Amino acid sequence: ANNTGMTLVIAVSYGGQWDMVHAAQQLAIQAQQGKIDATQLSVEDFQNLYQQQIQMSDLPPVDLMIRTGGDLRISNFLLYQLAYAELYFSDIRWPEFRKEDLVKAIVEFQSRERRFGKTSGQIQSNEEKK
Repeated sequence: ANNTGMTLVIAVSYGGQWDMVHAAQQLAIQAQQGKIDATQLSVEDFQNLYQQQIQMSDLPPVDLMIRTGGDLRISNFLLYQLAYAELYFSDIRWPEFRKEDLVKAIVEFQSRERRFGKTSGQIQSNEEKK
């Protein structure tokens, strides 16, 4: 109840493909209206504009996605937002998922090296430069 350092998101009736198409449609409308020049978009510009259009854009980046029920897939869930998230798969179904299961997932998450698209070598090289 007093935790202010974590955001828990449970998305019901949400589809990542729909989210991506909807965001692309909004960008196309902005281009038609002359608000953006699609021919001049850089990767960074696209990411910034796109992230403004996706659902839940006001939430922090996903650090850990826990998939319950034994399925080893993300099932059309937060396709864009999961780019650098750590994925944890549990055989336990959601209704039976308990505090100790969450703790197990968090402990495993803490043991991982967060690279955000870089290799271990790139991270080590950056740390050596500091």
